[in-house]
Amino acid sequence: MTNKRLHTIKKTGFKAPDNYFESFDERLLDTFNANQQLSNIETSGHKIPEQYLESFDKKLLSKISPINEPKVVQFISWNKLAYTIAVAASLILIFSLVFKASYDLSFETIETASLEIFLDEGEFTSYELASLLTDDELNSNSFTETSISESSIEDYLLENASIEDLIIE
Repeated sequence: MTNKRLHTIKKTGFKAPDNYFESFDERLLDTFNANQQLSNIETSGHKIPEQYLESFDKKLLSKISPINEPKVVQFISWNKLAYTIAVAASLILIFSLVFKASYDLSFETIETASLEIFLDEGEFTSYELASLLTDDELNSNSFTETSISESSIEDYLLENASIEDLIIE
């Protein structure tokens, strides 16, 4: 197939019958009139037997054979699994009670840094901290009688405080 002479073709190749577009409007209106005449018909002409739709489901289900599901063999029995879990839990409980590690927990064994971090990040208010102390501890003069030397205060400020913080305060 050669495309050399396509630009020289003068006709499109499509032909319409004579007076096709002139009589098109009349033919279109005639079909609309025919549709209006069809709208007067009350029945469609198609009839189904009585009780057909009500009994259709039963007939269809009787013709379709039920799908037989194959038997499934279980690899793990749930009873055996439950017994195994119960035995494992009881063994863990026995070993945890018999070989119990004894930890001596007291305020002396807690690291000071851990306690400071806990108090700093805990967002405790002064009222909450005061509720942890007894009245005797709060009324004791140990806070006022503690003497701290000026050199230790100086060392603390040099190591832990920045100049900007001191200027702001």
